[in-house]
Amino acid sequence: NFFLNSSQYFDEKLFDQILSRNKTKKVPKIFYGSRTHGQLEQVVKEFKKTAYSHKRMTILSSRKKTCIQETDKNKDKLCNELLDPRLKAKKCKYYNDDAKKKPTIFSKMDTPWDIEDLVSLGKEVGTCPYFGARVLMADAEIIFCPYNYILYPEIRDSMQINLRGNIVILDEAHNIENICREAATVDIRDDKLLIAVKECKHFLDMDYKSITYATIHEYLTDLIKFLNDIEVKDNDRNEMVSKHWVGAVFRELLNVNEIGCPRFPDFIAASKIAIDDFKQNMKEENSKKINPTISQESKKLLEYLCFGMQMIASDKVDDYRMCIVETNEFIEKVTENDWFSTTKKLTKVRTMILKCMNPAIVFEPLAHEVRSVILASGTLTPTVSYQSELGTKFSYIINPDHIIPKNQLYIRYIPQGLSGKPLKATYDQVNTWAFQDELGNLILQVCDAVPFGVLCFFSSYKAMNTIHNRWRNNGIWDKLSNLKTIFVEPKYEKDLNPVMKAYRRVIEESLSEQYQTVRGAIFFAVFRAKVAEGIDFSDNEARCVLAIGIPYLLQSSDVTMKMEYNNLNKSNESRQLLSGSEWYTVNAFRALNQAIGRCVRHKNDWGAVLLVDKRFELQQNINYLPKWVKTNVRLKISYIYNLQVLIIHLYYR
Repeated sequence: NFFLNSSQYFDEKLFDQILSRNKTKKVPKIFYGSRTHGQLEQVVKEFKKTAYSHKRMTILSSRKKTCIQETDKNKDKLCNELLDPRLKAKKCKYYNDDAKKKPTIFSKMDTPWDIEDLVSLGKEVGTCPYFGARVLMADAEIIFCPYNYILYPEIRDSMQINLRGNIVILDEAHNIENICREAATVDIRDDKLLIAVKECKHFLDMDYKSITYATIHEYLTDLIKFLNDIEVKDNDRNEMVSKHWVGAVFRELLNVNEIGCPRFPDFIAASKIAIDDFKQNMKEENSKKINPTISQESKKLLEYLCFGMQMIASDKVDDYRMCIVETNEFIEKVTENDWFSTTKKLTKVRTMILKCMNPAIVFEPLAHEVRSVILASGTLTPTVSYQSELGTKFSYIINPDHIIPKNQLYIRYIPQGLSGKPLKATYDQVNTWAFQDELGNLILQVCDAVPFGVLCFFSSYKAMNTIHNRWRNNGIWDKLSNLKTIFVEPKYEKDLNPVMKAYRRVIEESLSEQYQTVRGAIFFAVFRAKVAEGIDFSDNEARCVLAIGIPYLLQSSDVTMKMEYNNLNKSNESRQLLSGSEWYTVNAFRALNQAIGRCVRHKNDWGAVLLVDKRFELQQNINYLPKWVKTNVRLKISYIYNLQVLIIHLYYR
């Protein structure tokens, strides 16, 4: 395993002492993973309400959430600098020799606790909450963490997460296939290769471990030449891309260029020595005898490259597709003294991408290692692809009814607009004024009928912006703003928080007598983006959800490669993969189902879901919807009148 422990600053002795006390205990730990820290906060709130809230627990989270250094710097980078024994001038006062004796203080917190409690205690006693939470893992009965901590092998190793014989629960698991494929994908950038080459050259000039660093230097130099010699062509996405190779063909290409399998063993052995040297230097007890080592960035590069070599040399090679991508990026220029300058220069960067097509490479060994694995989500439907894609047989599949009574749900598909014109949100139709105007008038009617919050999802930012521009020119935008305050999901996650706060404030104000002119808000968002994937809109925050069309993935090279891979392997009866086209459809409806699940979040909630597209007239499309939707969905041309009747009944009950 070449994903060696990169969390080299952790006090392993203390962790091992606690583990040794628990060796006789046979009760498995529960690792509960969710997609985001925000979702974990919700889970912990629910955990507090259960009969098990007294059980020992911990929450593993990022340094961004738990580092108590008062700075605007990148917390991961800062932590590495402060704890690097080679940089003797810098130290972290919250994780020095004295502070390392304090993390056990966190075990005295009343359970259950949340990240705010952890950080507050860390500030009070002057010790690091990030490492304190990890110490608690040794004695915890349930561990909450983002699910990439569980699925990514290198993160598991660095966090010392041992899943063997334990129980894994993955909440919000509808994206699990894509996450596993990403976890097994390898990107190797030539600018990072150049840095590693310079470091190796430095060691060779010192005559330090010449055989080891000569082996690494020679191979990386040849790999850079190979990357630069490959022909690339414009793909109309501000990139230059090579052809794509099936795994075995790419392996042969490497062999022909004399950088293939015959050279892998020597390179991997040399890389392991370099990585072990780096780890040894990071141990504080050895800080007085610092030896020269590669940088942390180069260490990561070697780890990923070794993993890629393992895959290329194995029988899993055809589960990969390979290509070379060239982009223009502003990167920090490396100066002659081996340090980064602050000057950024527009540079061509070539990246070798080993793209994983088979999520089972990551998930199957994990499933064999654990005692039980549970995938949970309100929108796992359609479930047909999970067993085949993840290479795992699920003994139990439970698809329960929605907790909300049917008389509190109003679900309709809308195949046409108010004038009777069909509504079909395909790429061609979305760009026509006829569709844009018809949709705008429909949304005006919905906003006039529905109080408080309305969510409206589009297939892409481009489609949403195109339609909004039309509405600004034809008067629909002004009419809409007279009915509700308008919010639009920003493209970048960092900009979302203030928008969400403003939206929720307007919803709160619409309940107050002093804001009687305010009728609530409408939030325009995008399928698969932050709002659709991970934010709860309960009660008045979402009394209606509009889904505009079916969000099929853009036919990018990644999507095309995956579809071709599935078609190629569909005949393998032991795997039972979906065809490429069915996989494509399943992914579209999984994104749709996740978005419409943003409303009606608890048993006393109520609301409406409107599916706006003529294609919902087809039963084959209805079949891809979750049970709570397809058992309630109806066709209603006079949907506005019926919607008003429902709202009057529910709102004034």
